[in-house]
Amino acid sequence: MDSGGARGPRLAIRDLVLVALLAAVGGVLSTYIGYLGNLINRLFGVPFGAGQLIAGLHIVWPLLARRIIGRFGSGTLTGLVKGLVEFLAGGTHGVVIVLVSFVEGLLVDLGLSASDRPGLAWTMAVGAVASASNVFVFQAIYLSGVPFTFILVMTGLSLVSGAFLGGYLAWDLGRILDTSGLLRRSPDVPSRPRIRWRRHVLSAVAVLGLLGGAVAYYVTVYDPFTGPDSVRIGGAVESPYTFSLASWEREMTTITAELRGSVSYVPPTEYTGAPLSDVIELAVPSAEASSVRVIADDGYEARFSLSDVMSDRGILLTMGEERVRLIAADHDGSKWVKRVTRVELD
Repeated sequence: MDSGGARGPRLAIRDLVLVALLAAVGGVLSTYIGYLGNLINRLFGVPFGAGQLIAGLHIVWPLLARRIIGRFGSGTLTGLVKGLVEFLAGGTHGVVIVLVSFVEGLLVDLGLSASDRPGLAWTMAVGAVASASNVFVFQAIYLSGVPFTFILVMTGLSLVSGAFLGGYLAWDLGRILDTSGLLRRSPDVPSRPRIRWRRHVLSAVAVLGLLGGAVAYYVTVYDPFTGPDSVRIGGAVESPYTFSLASWEREMTTITAELRGSVSYVPPTEYTGAPLSDVIELAVPSAEASSVRVIADDGYEARFSLSDVMSDRGILLTMGEERVRLIAADHDGSKWVKRVTRVELD
């Protein structure tokens, strides 16, 4: 495989099929990668940012496409299609993710074009830069109030992740595919030696872990069948059910709340919705229940004590831009949850 300069003026049909395949896999797995990022954020006790540790997994696909195909534009096209797949699959970043993925793919093309035969170090450097670009695109669109030092930390994490989880992984997977002979362009190409898996242990572990975790996520966490105005109420309750904002028969509550977060702010705004206490009351909490977890479709969650929720009429489930949203008037902005799909009592 030649991932340096272009070999022809256009992408062949085979190349386009490969781009579509890699972009589809990358777009579908992006939801799971976002879930992993939220787990890392919770581990570090921050609402976002620490998840940049795995940002490099998002750019494996344009890097791998460019390494295999070797033509300028293959990385850009893979990034663009991946972003479209993620957006159409209901990605939490909305249409902005199309721009983010396009920029990442373009940087992959530009970076790998600067060398005739980019080796491991060069591929890792390109992966680092392409991965870090997401921080600046999101900064320009969403994160204008984030302290500069926090931006630097996120950029550093993304650079490291892009180098290893993006650049190294794509380069080594390319070697595996090249050695296997699966991507030969002609039957006249001589047979390749057997793959020596001991040289690819890190990549094999990473791929198996990613795929295994993705299967577990899509089987046990991801819920594509919950409607945009619906939330499943379960856990330590006697009567689990699916709450629907559109068919809510009890009284709605209107409050004015101000979102104050560590990196975000929304001025006092009027919200109308169903008090979470009423929603939980219908499920009949079990005697052992003591806490409430409000969970978004990407795995992000906020935890409250059950006693606080049942006594606070300022915690509402209301309709957001795309899905149900939790408003927590007297709590930190990190407790306000977008795209809520589940409420679990523990």
